[in-house]
Amino acid sequence: MRYLLLLISAVTTFSEANALELTVNVVDKNNNAVNKVVVFVTPKAGVADLPSNNQKLVIDQQGKKFTPYITVMQKGQNVVFSNKDDITHHIYSVSGKNRFEFKLKAGDSKHISDMNAAEEVAMGCNIHDWMSGYILVVDTPYFTKTNTNGSAVFTVKKTGQYDISVWHPQLDTPSHQITQSHSLSTDKKTLTLTLTKPLLPIPKQVGQEEFEFLEEY
Repeated sequence: MRYLLLLISAVTTFSEANALELTVNVVDKNNNAVNKVVVFVTPKAGVADLPSNNQKLVIDQQGKKFTPYITVMQKGQNVVFSNKDDITHHIYSVSGKNRFEFKLKAGDSKHISDMNAAEEVAMGCNIHDWMSGYILVVDTPYFTKTNTNGSAVFTVKKTGQYDISVWHPQLDTPSHQITQSHSLSTDKKTLTLTLTKPLLPIPKQVGQEEFEFLEEY
């Protein structure tokens, strides 16, 4: 928790009985917005009575990279791998319960529908070993990535007790995550954690042949 300054501002406006709008702002030690980190909100009472998130998720392989580098999804949600390169990729997950491995020829797509464990999934390519990407599978329909303003906005169905989590594979904390529990109600809530280090660098998505080419110039 000492490595990230997290400003969580729960701004509540009611659109229906017991529903609220929640805005989570993530900033660094200089109060600068932190873009493209995952924020997810999990009700303590469980998600049995909440609707599933049916957002269409696509992970492209383009330029010998995973695009986007980070994908977040609700467990059981479908995700599509789409190879936009003119070469074959051999996609695999590194560990965990959400295991997959498949070859994807140029122009082909692959649907994955059995991601049923809430966990971090690291991905790679057996052909292009510098390729890396992540899927975070969460047990809640309330998830997104922060925008350029460092904000994540949710319409939460009910007031009550929630875990508010921030995750990024380059976050230097246990499980790459920070979680705090909050009671969400009509009151405005603000929480600040002190940042002492920035996110770790994202690995370069480039192969040895590209490095050798660049070194000649």
